Amino acid sequence: MCGICGIVYTDPNQPVDERLLTAMTRIIQHRGPDDEGLYRAGGVGLGSRRLAIVGLGQDSHMPMASADGGLWIVYNGELYNHPELKRNLQSRGCRYRTASDTETYLHLYRQYGDTFLERARGMFALALWDAPRRRLILARDRLGIKPLYYYFDGKALRFGSEIKSILLDPEVPRGIDLEALNYFLAYFSAPEPLTMFQGIRQLGAGEMLIFQDGNITIRPFWNPKETIRPLTEVDEQDIQRELADRLKNVVREHLLSDVPVGAFLSGGIDSSILVALMHDHLGPGFKSFAIGFEGHRLFDETPYARTIARQFGTEHYEKRLAPRDLLTALEDITWQLDEPLADSSCLPVYFVSRLAAGHVKVVLSGDGGDEVFAGYRKYQAEYYRRFFAFLPESWQRFLSRTLVAGIPESRANVAMDFLRQIKKFFRGLDPDPFARHLKWGIHFEDEIRAPLLRDEVREAMAFDGPCRLRRDLFDEMPDWDDLNRMLWVDLRHTLAADMLRKVDRMSMLHSLEVRVPFLDHTLVEFGFSLPARLKLRGKTTKWILKQAFADCLPPEIIRRRKHGFDVPVGEWFKKELRDLINDVASPETVARRGLFNPRRVQEIIKDHQDGKRDYNNHLWILLSLELWQRRYLDCPPGSVPDRPCVRESP
Repeated sequence: MCGICGIVYTDPNQPVDERLLTAMTRIIQHRGPDDEGLYRAGGVGLGSRRLAIVGLGQDSHMPMASADGGLWIVYNGELYNHPELKRNLQSRGCRYRTASDTETYLHLYRQYGDTFLERARGMFALALWDAPRRRLILARDRLGIKPLYYYFDGKALRFGSEIKSILLDPEVPRGIDLEALNYFLAYFSAPEPLTMFQGIRQLGAGEMLIFQDGNITIRPFWNPKETIRPLTEVDEQDIQRELADRLKNVVREHLLSDVPVGAFLSGGIDSSILVALMHDHLGPGFKSFAIGFEGHRLFDETPYARTIARQFGTEHYEKRLAPRDLLTALEDITWQLDEPLADSSCLPVYFVSRLAAGHVKVVLSGDGGDEVFAGYRKYQAEYYRRFFAFLPESWQRFLSRTLVAGIPESRANVAMDFLRQIKKFFRGLDPDPFARHLKWGIHFEDEIRAPLLRDEVREAMAFDGPCRLRRDLFDEMPDWDDLNRMLWVDLRHTLAADMLRKVDRMSMLHSLEVRVPFLDHTLVEFGFSLPARLKLRGKTTKWILKQAFADCLPPEIIRRRKHGFDVPVGEWFKKELRDLINDVASPETVARRGLFNPRRVQEIIKDHQDGKRDYNNHLWILLSLELWQRRYLDCPPGSVPDRPCVRESP
């Protein structure tokens, strides 16, 4: 696992400034504290920071060159079918000089040209420089597990694992992208290819960028329309066995490492299955890590995590968080994210990563299981919606507009959270499956987002963009059932833009590699071939996954409700974080930024603190945006603020 960056000038006679390339590389040293490498030649510079996981010796140093020196590569990720590919390539005459999976990409490119990534199974972001052709290839894995950003101004292409490397070039301007802002308000983050910085783009999941002769070409190397074939006739027992076998093999491959591997353990179905399968391969004694919250049983999963840890004999570690922990880490989190990501679960991921990094270099995580096998409550809502399907469409829409008004919103306790979920359910009640999915997944709804934005800001953006983005994804697979189309939207949008981004940034900040077996692309393809009835059976989510592993997990884990990595910030904004939100969203600050209507912002804060509506997501969005602007937009070109000094909370 590594961090990569670089510059390629259109003019081959333009030298790359060694000081700039070194600074770009060292600003991401947290992604790879074990080694640093640079390559500079006519008009090109590549930088790498390495976290040594597979192939610990110096023969795995990057940038890595081919035997003839014609190809150079910097690479961030893991190639899980490396042993198989290596044997195949050696049988074709390729001679290896290292034990590293990085070298495999060089041989694959030599053998197969631009189709070389079609054979790779793993998580990766890479830059491959073909010197004789003066050709740069940037690529990102099929599911977007590892990040890659770039900026091109006609003179040079800059790229990096994190935006902060690109921002160190004084030629790169910085300003807010209003289209990205619109998506951020609706969904916590800006989706690919946008970022919150004007002109800086992120390469899409499963895409390859080719830069040659001053031109950029972007093409996909994964076509799920061709590789995913929905199954119509299935034998449930056979499917259960096949799913179990596939996941066992994927976990075995993901344990490929020359250093110990641990696990994030929430006690949910996904992480519990991974721990059970890790136990099959490693036996007892490997390390597991969990996070809880002081004084908030609704958000605390540690009892379930302990149940699994005891059953499989893990060496288990926990940390319990309080509001003071957020205050000590918030600036560090903002610095690492580079752009605002308004998912408050960055907080527990930050701390569980810091906890794990004190013991291991690699962990497995259950991310992706919900999006492939239908684990979220909004999918369960599809079951309850059937009880209202007999009503005329006008009645359903009437309920979604009026019934919700009288239901209070709060997460103060289990009963209030249940009412909040009922209100959210009715707010999204609609006969159209896409409309339901949109309403159950959006944060700043149109009727809230529109008056929040200043008129000139709203008019400068495509306001309906957030809806069109998800509609386009929903329509990509017209022959699938409604549930799988909903899952596809979340896999291609929410997972990459939010879930995977926060896990990558928070873990790599602590030099920790997180592997996600549920997102092996062959397992994803198999999962999406399964019909909806195998994923949502009645009101039971992840039905086929639970059936496949029912014999190895305790019944209370199989039966427990979906929890999620939630944080009680809604209550904190009324108490411990009250002063903070009042400061960053004060009328003076909001007016100075010129994006929002100060009066409307104050109404949102007051309604939340008075308990009229749960605006915890909305307030976290406003908080994240202002802290990001202070740390990044207020800096002059060519500079990135130093990482904040972080102290352990008492």
